[in-house]
Amino acid sequence: MVLVDTGVWIDFLAGRTTSEVGIVVSLLEEKETISYTGQILQELMQGCSDETDAKAIEEHFEPFIELFPQRSSYRLAAKIYRDCRKQGYTIRSSVDCLIAACAIENDCQVHHKDRDFKYIEEVCGLKILRK
Repeated sequence: MVLVDTGVWIDFLAGRTTSEVGIVVSLLEEKETISYTGQILQELMQGCSDETDAKAIEEHFEPFIELFPQRSSYRLAAKIYRDCRKQGYTIRSSVDCLIAACAIENDCQVHHKDRDFKYIEEVCGLKILRK
């Protein structure tokens, strides 16, 4: 299962041609199981100009697996933040820590374009999709 992060989805939905978008296209063609969190969906819908666009995004995500944070996810997210900070990496978004925690707890690889996930991989063992 692959958890695709917000930044990649933004480029995909905007029709941009990037290597990260190409990987999403490949994942979809290969019928790979794709997951997301509510936080990712929220970030995408916040960027919409109206309810019609927000509804279209919500419908786009219906075939994918939603990962729901548990109490343990929040504790792990806080630990990820602290552990990275101790190693000299300040993660810019607590949302990224929670997304990483959900991915770790559900044994997902993360597909992203955000440097903070590289730090979380280095310090906490987050699995990153390599293609």
